[in-house]
Amino acid sequence: MNPNFLRVAWWAWAGEVAVAGFNYFVLMKRVYEPRVGELRAHQIGMATRIVCIFGAAAFLVAFEPDHSALDLVYAGVLWLSLALVFEWGGSLLMRRPVHEILVGWHVNRGYMWPFVLATYLVAPVVMGFLNGL
Repeated sequence: MNPNFLRVAWWAWAGEVAVAGFNYFVLMKRVYEPRVGELRAHQIGMATRIVCIFGAAAFLVAFEPDHSALDLVYAGVLWLSLALVFEWGGSLLMRRPVHEILVGWHVNRGYMWPFVLATYLVAPVVMGFLNGL
């Protein structure tokens, strides 16, 4: 395990979360939602976030080239864990009801949050292999 790679992975995730905050609070809520409704705004925003996650993974692989395939897996697990802690911890600290948190998990209704979580897990590995590991 390469601790420096995981440190850079943490910073790449933190940068992506900052972009995701802008995506959610400004673009989704103030630009997309008034024009296309809540569900379509969610879909646009989550698709955008997936692209940003792959961008963060590309940055990670390019910025810290000294890594193994296992380091990429660790980075994906780290990102997924951080995203879940951030989502659940932050939401519960803000006293957001669980039923509101779970809305985005309903893929059968068109929501895409599970795809975002899956992207956190696989993006470092995918970008590592596309970059020749």
